[in-house]
Amino acid sequence: MNAQYDKDEPMTIAIINPNSSHSMTQQMQASCLSLALHNETQWYECSNSPASIEGHSDGAQAAYHLLAKIRQLENSDAPPKAYVIACFDDTGLDAAREITASPVIGIGEAAMHAASFVSQKFVVMTTLERSVAILEHNLTHYGLVNRCGGVYASGLPVLSLQSNQQSYDLVKSAVSKVLQENRADAIVLGCGGMSHWVERLQQDIGVPVLDGVRIAISLADSFISLNLSTSKVAGYAWPEAKHQQQ
Repeated sequence: MNAQYDKDEPMTIAIINPNSSHSMTQQMQASCLSLALHNETQWYECSNSPASIEGHSDGAQAAYHLLAKIRQLENSDAPPKAYVIACFDDTGLDAAREITASPVIGIGEAAMHAASFVSQKFVVMTTLERSVAILEHNLTHYGLVNRCGGVYASGLPVLSLQSNQQSYDLVKSAVSKVLQENRADAIVLGCGGMSHWVERLQQDIGVPVLDGVRIAISLADSFISLNLSTSKVAGYAWPEAKHQQQ
């Protein structure tokens, strides 16, 4: 059953960076200041997680702390009415949907679905090669393999995306090359740390550039207005209670 909210009263969207980088959280927050939202946002990172999420082991560690943060917020006096997981790997996404009735939106899933609305074929530009297999797995899970021309690595570590002109030029060059090779007509930025480049890249490259951070927050805002909640009937049912065996 859908939750009922007072549409005249702003609700809270919790945006959680599953890694521990406060500077990246601040950067993503700054890139979203222009969003016209009906609801309030609160930003968090997971202070005990790895500084960046690059590969399966980082993701497994971060997922634990992400779920702990969501449980903490769920037990607060005013739980959020929607959550955004601000990591393109969609770290802990399915598990998070089991522990709250509020919508939980991953920036990877949001960006890739949005790209299918504005292009026939899109490509994803991520950070390191080790992330490619994770994102290819997610594309299969989301049913979008036939709409994606490929997932490509820029070779830049996550934490190097926050800084200089050289990093931007490298990503722009890599994006231009894969768009041409794949005859794709949109690019999805495969890391939340790239969110501050979206307008610049779109102007320089001339195709839609999709940033999952802004897209996921906008979707969360709309889901609140639409009174949508996470189904608890089957796949995302509440976790089963476990009793310690003696």
